[in-house]
Amino acid sequence: MIQDPRSLCLCFLLGAMQPAVGQDLVGGGIAVIPSYPGADDYRLLPAPILNFQRGPFFISNSQGLPGLGLKTEIAPGLSVGARVGIGLGRKENRSDRLAGLGDLDVHGQYGVFAEWTPGRWRASLSYTQAAKSGYGGTLALGGSYALWQGGKHHLQVGASLEWSNRDHMQTWFGVTPDQSAHSGAGLAPYRPSSGLSSGSAYALWTYRLNQQWRIITLLGARTLMGDAADSPIVERKTAAFGSVGVAYSF
Repeated sequence: MIQDPRSLCLCFLLGAMQPAVGQDLVGGGIAVIPSYPGADDYRLLPAPILNFQRGPFFISNSQGLPGLGLKTEIAPGLSVGARVGIGLGRKENRSDRLAGLGDLDVHGQYGVFAEWTPGRWRASLSYTQAAKSGYGGTLALGGSYALWQGGKHHLQVGASLEWSNRDHMQTWFGVTPDQSAHSGAGLAPYRPSSGLSSGSAYALWTYRLNQQWRIITLLGARTLMGDAADSPIVERKTAAFGSVGVAYSF
């Protein structure tokens, strides 16, 4: 499963690192992402690679941190399912722009999804809801194409769009009057509406070292849209992200 992430860029990143090879994988790597959605600087983070399925049950990092769920095929190439997982938070000390806004907590998530895989194409639609009150939910639409899958190489290109409801936009991009009063950067109050919040594009290259081991490299860019892009916490609307990791197939 390849989805666009909740904390946002990191979750997309970890999901995209999973190659669509239909195998059980475990591994890890290093990711380079913005310090927070809209930040001007970057940070390094560990990036798990996990994919395991037995019957309808699966464990994967398709929404960011590892989660689990159930899915079933309802037609050739078309699957639907549900999952639960964990969403990342945000620390106000991550940037001077966030000072005084308070931290966002690590929280549980749940959601539903549909996937369609006609040949080399792959499309997905998912809704993810935060289990923490007021954190809201997002709807993600993604698609990819296996551009090259010969021999030891697999090159996949893809793109996604994310829509966020009002609670999600307010949590991640809004500034309440109380936050404004405590803002170290002097941010004015800002109340965003629901709508398209981001778009992403990426290329994922997998190199198979042997039958068990492979190197997975990801490079992409994400741009904030609508009221998310206009938020006073945003320093840079468009930012690159990338990762490299090693995975073992079993």
